[in-house]
Amino acid sequence: MRPFLLAGGLALLWFVQFQEVGVDGEAPVWGVALVIGLRLLADFIGAWVALSVLRLAMALGRMGLIHMRAYWPREG
Repeated sequence: MRPFLLAGGLALLWFVQFQEVGVDGEAPVWGVALVIGLRLLADFIGAWVALSVLRLAMALGRMGLIHMRAYWPREG
């Protein structure tokens, strides 16, 4: 649940920080809502992928450290 909430928070942060004002003033309300919703969804998916890659890198690093400590020749 926590990675899901963290991805949602990051998506909201990215959405607010990096908004593009690309919506035409003459567009219908449902079109503006659709564009904003799709941007927020894309930000959420990007945050989810970024968190997944970070978690995978941390797990692989932890596994490598355990492997190194288990099989590295010790002196003395």
